[in-house]
Amino acid sequence: MTVAFDEFMRQYKMTGSEKADGYSRAAFTGLDDREKETVFGLLLNELPFSAEWLVFVNPQKAIPVLMEEEARLRKDGYAHTYLIQEELVRLSGELTYQSHMIDDYPNYTNRLKPRVVSAVGRTPQNRATTAFFKQVILTEVNDDAVARAASELMSALKVPHATETEKVSYGRLASELRSDNTDIKLRALKKMEGYELNFSELN
Repeated sequence: MTVAFDEFMRQYKMTGSEKADGYSRAAFTGLDDREKETVFGLLLNELPFSAEWLVFVNPQKAIPVLMEEEARLRKDGYAHTYLIQEELVRLSGELTYQSHMIDDYPNYTNRLKPRVVSAVGRTPQNRATTAFFKQVILTEVNDDAVARAASELMSALKVPHATETEKVSYGRLASELRSDNTDIKLRALKKMEGYELNFSELN
């Protein structure tokens, strides 16, 4: 057995917070072909959390598996399906899976909604994603999801925050987007129209 396989098995058997930290690349670099088959099979038991590493071990074999699992888990508000969808977007550039992330958002439990927002933020940004972030900002009651949507929207639109003056303005805008008052949120979004115009011209 290779050192990599021993390391994989050590990490695979972890529990609690150590397991939650995920795998390191050392657990996969240097596996021989036979070990890769074994590792692939074990990682299947850990989907959706193992989607990235499944691809790392065998991308050709992983893609159809992920597509099938994505279809099976969609609409399950307790499943972390967004991890598979994010990986499929990264692999293929296919924005259908980004659309699935956005469409499935209302079905998720409150605990997972902020994570879905962040996952959408890690996919290529376009008009669909900025519209999604604005929708979350204006209608979501989950404060953490709203905060993440505000941050992702400002990042997507490249709202400047390099200078001290810009940082103050940036912080005020972020606070307004997170406000409980819809009118304040709408005014904040109005202030961002110039950034959105530049963004739209590039996308």
